[in-house]
Amino acid sequence: MPHATRTLMTAAATLAATALLTGQAMATTATDSANGTFYYTDLLGGNQQVVNPELNSCKLVSTLGTSVSNQTDATVVLYTDTSCALLANPVSPGSTITFAFKSYRFIDN
Repeated sequence: MPHATRTLMTAAATLAATALLTGQAMATTATDSANGTFYYTDLLGGNQQVVNPELNSCKLVSTLGTSVSNQTDATVVLYTDTSCALLANPVSPGSTITFAFKSYRFIDN
């Protein structure tokens, strides 16, 4: 095989591999977080918000949460303990509820 042909084939294979890896990286990044904003009110009446919250990660609230508005594209599950294990209350996208919670986790729909 001529050197020029081999060089072109190697370059094409490298570009294809780069495109594949870049596409996978973009897809992974896109699914690592929910799109939108999660709003909650804490026990002291403070309004908190989390933009594009991370998926599948237990998050603690600094003060007891009392109500939420889930304006994301993923379900958030609220928990009464600090380890995302006790008394789960799922809140679907676009929903607002009043519920006392200490931690939360966003999950894929």
